[in-house]
Amino acid sequence: MNVNGISQIGIVGGGSAALMLALEAAKMGIRTTLLDPQIDCVGAQVATEHIIAAITNENIQKLSLRSDVVVFNTNLSYVLDTKLHATTYPSKQVINRLGHKKELLDLLEDLQVPAIPTYYQDNKAETFEKIETLTIPFRFIKQYADRIESMDILSVEDAANFILEEEKADSFLLQPITSYTSIIACLCIVDREGKITLYDPLQEKFEEDTLCTIQIANDLSKTMLQKIGRYNKKILKEIGGVGVYTIKYGLKSNKGIELIEITPEISISGILTLEAYDMSIYEQYIHMILNMKVLAPTLMTNVQGFIKQNYATKAVSTPYHMYNIGITRLCVTSND
Repeated sequence: MNVNGISQIGIVGGGSAALMLALEAAKMGIRTTLLDPQIDCVGAQVATEHIIAAITNENIQKLSLRSDVVVFNTNLSYVLDTKLHATTYPSKQVINRLGHKKELLDLLEDLQVPAIPTYYQDNKAETFEKIETLTIPFRFIKQYADRIESMDILSVEDAANFILEEEKADSFLLQPITSYTSIIACLCIVDREGKITLYDPLQEKFEEDTLCTIQIANDLSKTMLQKIGRYNKKILKEIGGVGVYTIKYGLKSNKGIELIEITPEISISGILTLEAYDMSIYEQYIHMILNMKVLAPTLMTNVQGFIKQNYATKAVSTPYHMYNIGITRLCVTSND
């Protein structure tokens, strides 16, 4: 079916968001083509066709040749510099801007948005001197002209393997690895008119680095929620790209927050919007792509989700919705 000139949507990256976007597109009679190297990736369960190939400039270009629009459901670790033959969400310019770590950090500093403390240096010798003074663990990011390499340094061996004498990187970034009490995931839509639509922040809680529960962030104060909303709007206004984004903040033990990442994708927590709101983030995204109006979402019911493997022995006494997302089973129940 052709809806407002769109009959085929290409999706880069095959996670849970690709699965839900393909489902929403199918409701409208729109075909989807998925680009992901994993044969049994989650999105392939529903997508009309699956290109099993690495996510590279060349393969993204091929995807654009067979699609009316292309949606990015993942960050890229390299510069997107190929000619594209379809409109992309977000644009190639925005994708590359999100991938440029130093430029993004400078933007956050200008906007006075708290971010991970970062040491930046374009001199290799001074960078390695700084590393000698750091306490493990830390994150080491190398920025090249055409790509970014990143590694969490968890041991001396990690550092030795990642630091090479013949290093040709243009610049280096060093960041502490912080343990957060939880992660705050904010789902945001920017439409063609530049209007920003925000869903209520979602809280992701972990046990031993494993995601265990997701819920609407009711634990945060009204002041904190308002502050996060202002940060999100300032960031998205400056980035200026049509599309859907997840902006994640780390909640520290002192109740402070710092921005962790901005990605052109929908966090797994977005599944809660299927049950909690009148319009899910996935449905709104497809509507926007088809040049339909994006609506301010209305919270209908309070829900939370449990990752099933970690709660296999936990009794669920209320009715629940089960989502099989690869090796993860997400159980969503009402809090009301």
